Amino acid sequence: MSTESHNNTYLFTLVLRGVSKITIDLENDLFESGCDDALLHSNNGSIFLEFNRKDASLENAVNSAIGNVKKCKNIEVAVVEPADYVTIAEIARRASLTREYIRKLAKGERGVGGFPSPLAGASAKTLIYSWVEVSGWLSKNHILKNSDELKIAIFIKKLNDELNSHWKAFY
Repeated sequence: MSTESHNNTYLFTLVLRGVSKITIDLENDLFESGCDDALLHSNNGSIFLEFNRKDASLENAVNSAIGNVKKCKNIEVAVVEPADYVTIAEIARRASLTREYIRKLAKGERGVGGFPSPLAGASAKTLIYSWVEVSGWLSKNHILKNSDELKIAIFIKKLNDELNSHWKAFY
């Protein structure tokens, strides 16, 4: 019987809550907690970790990374990315299609119709969609090439909903 591991490398980002700047202490704490397979970044007012984690599944990789971050005092994971909210451009990027093709699908100018409605942006220039809804529609209509995208989208959305459920109590 073989004991060889079937680990894949998973790329994902954890946006951190409870830190406002990168310090040597933060870097050391995260490294010692087990985040030695991630790069620490700061952009647009957020501090985040970009992981290249080897594990048996995306679920295991993300959950173990969140567990590693939880070992650090006063730091929480706010969001796992790629998150659910997407623009037409992001839909095109994730689906490996052109923005124009996605725009035409969304307007009903191509495809079978019934593209998911935007969640936000009706009175703004940029429309925001749910990646779970869009990837489900693209999969159902045999447009999405990666059959795992919907499963991954559902997992990450559910995880983000759980991570942020305790914040709703404050509002």
